[in-house]
Amino acid sequence: MTATTHRTIAIESADGATSVIETFGDDGPNVLFLPALGVPLHYYRPLLAEWASRGYRLSGLELRGMPQSSTSDVRANDFGYNHALALDIPAAVEQLEPGPFLLVGHSLGGQLALLYAAAHPDRVRAVVTIASGSTHHGAFPGAAARAKRRLQVGVVRGVTRTLGWFPGHVLRFGGRQPRTMMSDWGFEGAHGRFVLAGSDVDHEAQLADLRLPVLMLTLDGDPTVPRLSSDHLGARLRSAAVSTVHVDRAQNEGVAFDHFRWARRRPGAVLAPVAGWLDGLG
Repeated sequence: MTATTHRTIAIESADGATSVIETFGDDGPNVLFLPALGVPLHYYRPLLAEWASRGYRLSGLELRGMPQSSTSDVRANDFGYNHALALDIPAAVEQLEPGPFLLVGHSLGGQLALLYAAAHPDRVRAVVTIASGSTHHGAFPGAAARAKRRLQVGVVRGVTRTLGWFPGHVLRFGGRQPRTMMSDWGFEGAHGRFVLAGSDVDHEAQLADLRLPVLMLTLDGDPTVPRLSSDHLGARLRSAAVSTVHVDRAQNEGVAFDHFRWARRRPGAVLAPVAGWLDGLG
């Protein structure tokens, strides 16, 4: 893999919160990458560096609550989806060169990518979601999986209400998160639609009106986001040109994909179908 330039750029959102974007590469089409819930940006450096080596300029955003943000203490700083959509992603976008860019997100980042693109379709060239879908119990295959997801969502919501924040580092899901973030996550999990705290926008209507190209990738064997979960979210994009790709475990040495480890161990397994799809866009 060809070495690529790596820079860290400080950004400040309109409410005074600070974070960073990390850029890889100097030339090529702009790509803005959004991480999964509770995953620090540095985890994705192998993915971003390899993608940049293929002729793209990658910018990854450190989300709130993560180590390089000023809001890393989630018991002292409350925030939710709308902070990312209305404050942090716009601050990152200001650092990109003028013109539409490719917006990519993993898991929660894929949800945020779709919601931002639906609100600002003129700023985005296309959207790619990786292992991203609905958290609603109806988006999981089989009665046992649906019952398990219903229980999981109920536990997350109950613990968050009781403590005022979510100790995901103890429960082994999502890391430490503030009340509003898990309230937004839990509402979609319980009802199958986005209603975000602090926002009066009809996000479901915006998603239904989105007319951009969208690629939704799922990973064979991923226990967190099965194909049906991604399809459930994609079905809400009624006007978009949605393409779906299921990356077979043969691309992972025959082993079922982990929801996270592909980004460090097998980034090429995801980049190959994305590159083919982008080539088709012209």
